[in-house]
Amino acid sequence: MASDTLAAFPVLEEFGSPEFASDPAPAYRAAHACAGPGIFRMHNGDGLIVTAYQTLANLRVHPALGAQNRDRRRAGSGPVGALAELAAHNPFFMNEPIHAPMAKAVYKPLSPARSQPMTERLTAIAEQALDPLLEQGGGDLVADYARVIALHFWTELLGLPLVHASLLDQWSAAIRPMLQFENGQAERDAANAAAAELWKFLSDHWARIEDGPGGTLLHLLAPEVATCDLPGAPPDAAAVAAAITFDGIDSAAGGVANTLHACLRFPDQYAKLVANPELVPAACAEAMRVAPAFIGLHRSALQDFACEDARIPAGVNLFMCWGAANRDPRIFPHPDHFDIERKGRRHLSFGGGPRICKGRHLAKLEAELALKVLLEKTQSVQLNLDKPAWSKPGAARVIQSLPVTLAGKR
Repeated sequence: MASDTLAAFPVLEEFGSPEFASDPAPAYRAAHACAGPGIFRMHNGDGLIVTAYQTLANLRVHPALGAQNRDRRRAGSGPVGALAELAAHNPFFMNEPIHAPMAKAVYKPLSPARSQPMTERLTAIAEQALDPLLEQGGGDLVADYARVIALHFWTELLGLPLVHASLLDQWSAAIRPMLQFENGQAERDAANAAAAELWKFLSDHWARIEDGPGGTLLHLLAPEVATCDLPGAPPDAAAVAAAITFDGIDSAAGGVANTLHACLRFPDQYAKLVANPELVPAACAEAMRVAPAFIGLHRSALQDFACEDARIPAGVNLFMCWGAANRDPRIFPHPDHFDIERKGRRHLSFGGGPRICKGRHLAKLEAELALKVLLEKTQSVQLNLDKPAWSKPGAARVIQSLPVTLAGKR
């Protein structure tokens, strides 16, 4: 199919189904049943969607793809406003030449080089979060465990007292609807207000601690940010920290929550983990394949380019649907089956190429340690969930609640 217009691409209507959020598998199967490169028009007119594993693997390193084009988005924050301005300080939303140095600045504080201190703090936070649930015999592993781990760790990383965690939580919650395929003006107004408040709060915080002892995320970001004099460079470390705080809290908490749900909803797989805790990293990887917290993110064509026999016009946004690629039957046999001993190709949930998720190591660490602590401290875990509730359809797909009955080890 040779194409110069978006109209030549078929529409993937299944992504607009009311059932998509609760179970995206039918939409993924419909996409993979179509011949061609797995590129479709979004059901809501918001650009294109890419679903095939190999196409995405190729496009993630394509030089013609850059940051999303907010001017062409129907949903999201739009091209102007406090949230758009703040997001511009996040490396994912930058193009070269500024992208590379800022991506490096964000990656370094969250990289494997800092595994030991992060592991120690995350383990302690997970144990502290789980203890009250064990005392009362259960609770919600999303609100009382996954979110607490991500929120408390990020609050500490910013060098803030934990009394401020609730503020970060509120601001993140207000920004969350911008990930939906559809959002309204009231949601955009709330997100912009939250972004402005978050940025000012961290700017004031940085002014107080800048000359104090290092070790916070802001201190770790500061040298790289201060020495970058390229056009579009963030004004200071606080701007970058504010830009990535949503990911540090919401995205990380969602990854932990989805991982726990994936493991607990299959008792045979969880039993394997109980018997073989060394399978925790493999279980987390398989959970991130089957149920990534982000099913995809937008990129934009910086120029016209060809993808197989399709032509992608400059300026159009492509929703890189990692969730669909992770279920591609040409790559993953029995793709909808959750198998913690699965062998073969890796999932694409963190993207790839220059725009691979800079916090991927921290995200994996949080999920693995949350699962590890749960296994170590419990004798039994019973999932009390008849019909799972998921976030609204959009780039994020996160389980909203995980009520459990717990028994601690004697």
